[in-house]
Amino acid sequence: MSIRTNSAKTPSNKARKGTISVRLDSGSIKACFPRTHFADEKQLKLATGIPTTTGWDATANKLQRRLQLELEEGKLGSNDGSFNVHRYREILEEYGLRAKLRVVKSVATTADGQLPPKLRLNTLEVWDMYCEYKKAALRETTYINHYQGQYRKMIIDALEICKSDDAIKIRNWIVENRNHQTVKVVLSLLSKAYQLSIRRDYFKVNPYEGLAEEIVLEGAKGKNQSEIQIDNDADLLNKAKAYTWEESKVILNYILNRKQIAWQHNIIKFKFLTGCRTGEAIGFMFGDIFWDKEEIVFRRTYDRETKKLYPLKNHKGGAELSRRFPMPKDGELWNLLKAIPTEELNQIIFKSKTGKIINSDTLGIAWRGREPNRNGIIPSLIKEGKLKKYLPLYNTRHTFITHQIFDLGRDEKIVSAWCGHGEMISQKHYQDIADRAVQINPDKPKALDSQLSQKLEVDLLKEQLEQMRKMIEELQANK
Repeated sequence: MSIRTNSAKTPSNKARKGTISVRLDSGSIKACFPRTHFADEKQLKLATGIPTTTGWDATANKLQRRLQLELEEGKLGSNDGSFNVHRYREILEEYGLRAKLRVVKSVATTADGQLPPKLRLNTLEVWDMYCEYKKAALRETTYINHYQGQYRKMIIDALEICKSDDAIKIRNWIVENRNHQTVKVVLSLLSKAYQLSIRRDYFKVNPYEGLAEEIVLEGAKGKNQSEIQIDNDADLLNKAKAYTWEESKVILNYILNRKQIAWQHNIIKFKFLTGCRTGEAIGFMFGDIFWDKEEIVFRRTYDRETKKLYPLKNHKGGAELSRRFPMPKDGELWNLLKAIPTEELNQIIFKSKTGKIINSDTLGIAWRGREPNRNGIIPSLIKEGKLKKYLPLYNTRHTFITHQIFDLGRDEKIVSAWCGHGEMISQKHYQDIADRAVQINPDKPKALDSQLSQKLEVDLLKEQLEQMRKMIEELQANK
């Protein structure tokens, strides 16, 4: 029985059995083929090369109708019942979604020395193959936002401008036009991608080998890295990337007294008081408050691209974690959360003006304003002479950390335990420090918790002495 291509959906909006669909999947447009038509009966999803720009669905519909016709005519199946990859690539070429394939001789041969020519992959295909290979090992947000988002777009832009697959031309263009921190990552990953393609016998040489090592960390168009605004934890102790504590109060007062954005006051103040990331604040729930213990717990983060909540992960093993933060009774954080009407434990605390989960883009636009007038919170305060510089919303985190360390004299390791910046603490002693950190009042200066700090310093000294003892023993054993 033939299937009409203009009726790919059933009344329940599910694809009919035996119907191909071309849809957005994991950040890219893929062709999804039915299990029933091929020998291994496995779900097959292949990249189409259709860019995820406005109007992509029109191209996807045309490709879907063509593939459906080819499927029904038996052209997408090989003699052994497997999927005909070669025919699929020819169709993509016809639609201008894939460059013409170059044919090269394969290294390996059969007993009679006769193997068909091997198809050579272009740079984007090498990248997509590597992404599929790495997908299972990556967090969903990392895969979608970076590997299939930011990094893939950089490669596509370079290919379109350079009109070439030449690694040096691509490298030179992205170095000239993109942030060097990201460029270094992309070139390193492209090198790994080509190493994978070499192992699979597509190439003999890795054209990207060593190119990432030559990158000096400067921004695009000759800007210093400090001039490029990136939401990350670089330079958390740099005062130049933080507002003073008095300036944070000026910002909060401005928000509170503007009717249109007053609803943002609580979440921005929460960020200033805890140093948490924006996604952690958006994902914070009533069940994360422990009034009896006078502490809160960060367990999850919200991703704006996937619109999903994810558990927090550590940086060194990917293990799930929770992060405890002190909330002394009648302190600023306690009073902020007490003033919010209580709901079910699994409900988000900070909501948008319409009562829904907050879109971080909305917060960002209110913070920085829109072009060309830039009438945002920070630009407006700069015009009024109440602030001297613009810093991104993410830098509420820097502000909290520098306030705790430089204004209140807090130990860096305590602040690290509060904020989840694990590089400051060895993994071995993280939990021990976190247990003590939650007993400290973040509203008060270090002088009031000096005994606890002294104990921490003694323990650190003991750890260093133990390491020295082990080194001496190893040296003696090797004599």
